[in-house]
Amino acid sequence: MVIQKIKKVFETIRQRKEQEKLEKEKLESFRENEEMQKAELIKKEADRLAHLKQYKTAIDEYNKALEIYPAEESNTFKKAAEFLFKIYFNIAASYSFLGKFDAAINYFDKALLIENVDDENKVKALMSKGNCYYNIDQLLKRSFDGEIYHMAQSEINSDEKAANSFKKMGEKKNLLNLAHECFVKSAELERHNPEAWYKKGHMEFLLGMVKEAMLSFDNVMVIDKDYENIDAVELFDDIKREKGIKVKYSKVYESEVKFKTKTGHLVRNKAEKTIADFMFESNLLFQYNMAVTWADNDDFRTAFFIPKLELYIEHFEFEHIKDYQKMMKWKIKQYEKSKKKLIYTTSQDEKNMEEALKIKIKPYIVL
Repeated sequence: MVIQKIKKVFETIRQRKEQEKLEKEKLESFRENEEMQKAELIKKEADRLAHLKQYKTAIDEYNKALEIYPAEESNTFKKAAEFLFKIYFNIAASYSFLGKFDAAINYFDKALLIENVDDENKVKALMSKGNCYYNIDQLLKRSFDGEIYHMAQSEINSDEKAANSFKKMGEKKNLLNLAHECFVKSAELERHNPEAWYKKGHMEFLLGMVKEAMLSFDNVMVIDKDYENIDAVELFDDIKREKGIKVKYSKVYESEVKFKTKTGHLVRNKAEKTIADFMFESNLLFQYNMAVTWADNDDFRTAFFIPKLELYIEHFEFEHIKDYQKMMKWKIKQYEKSKKKLIYTTSQDEKNMEEALKIKIKPYIVL
């Protein structure tokens, strides 16, 4: 009898505790829903402001939503984690549109620290963070003179202190390396994401990792052979042509070039600048980046064409890399098949480009 009473007491205590636990869970669930609803309403208004390009006001609204729904909840509830990720991501994106890449990177990092989010969201944040590093690098390098350099600084951020911090960041650790790290992680998380491989390959090309870049671009074409060359990477188009894939020429090439010649042309690298300046000094009129109809591909373009001599000039930067040699041979064969006169230079000629050009062009003209 006594034992039964004791059991009944313990059972009552157990039931009471279970009831208290259920009530606490219900209360937490109610508070979560209530807070979530308030924060969602504010977020929707912030999203609308961002869509209307009112980024500063949107950021203020996103921060109000964060105050209502604190980040500590994200590690407990899946729904909260996704909600908070979107807020941090949207704040970062808004700062990015404002050119405040330092703040953008900071908020992309906050988004990436949130647990319980899908790989797809992590990739979005990593890709955007990588783009920020790349944009900073390009803006800092975009100049031909000091005046344009200062203009580039102002585009990054009106705060000169922030611009200087980017410069120091680039001196301490290559900004392209930082971007590359983001795109590598993205490709690892989503191996069937063509944009991740493309961005990875672009950074590798800029870093001089040409063999790695070619492998990354090959992966892009395996996933999507029609993937658009959004950053106008010449190597990417060359590989597509070599594989017999039609290339859509983009005017982005004209805005991405970085070296101004004596004739006023904007060319892609120092070697092409030297070639153009050599022809100017030799009184040879030329056309640059010209489309031709005689090649196997309608979109085939030549680096230089001298109408007076009916002579084409190409420069191959990476002839020492085995994978690049295949593409180089394919391009040279296009000239041979159409019986076009061609001379070309390689990285070996860059040590004394003018002398190399004099020797190669000698059979066609007396300088």
